Amino acid sequence: MIPKLQPNTTFAIHLRAATATGSKDWVGSVTPQGEIHTYWGKTGHINQHAGKKGDMAALQQIIAKKVNGQNRYQKVDEYHPRLGWESQRHKTPAATPAPAPKKRSQPPPEPVFDGKEAPDAAIKWDF
Repeated sequence: MIPKLQPNTTFAIHLRAATATGSKDWVGSVTPQGEIHTYWGKTGHINQHAGKKGDMAALQQIIAKKVNGQNRYQKVDEYHPRLGWESQRHKTPAATPAPAPKKRSQPPPEPVFDGKEAPDAAIKWDF
C-alpha cells in the first residue's frame, strides 16, 4: 500500500512477489482521465513511479500478467474511492462486552432453614 495515489484514483491494487533477496511490491492504479499509474520497489520501499495512458481494462491485463506470470505476484491490498485501502478501513468494533461483575469481599451468607418452605422435611443427623 502506498499513502499517496494520484488525485481522483478510481481503483488501485497492491501486489507482492517473493524474490531470492526478499520481496518486491507493485501498485497499479487508474484514474478517470484515462491514466494508469504504477509504483514499485522492494517491500517497504516503493520508490519508483511511472504513468501512461490506459483504462481499467488495460490495468486488469497488467494485473493478470503479474499474477499469472513468472514472478507470481499475490494481492496484498486493494483501494476504492471513498473507502480507501481495505487494510486501512476501520472495522466496526464488536459489541462492547459487559463489565465483569465486581467481586465480593465477603462470601454470601448461608441460607437459613426456617421450615416454611418445606415443612415436611426431616432433618437427618449424621452423628
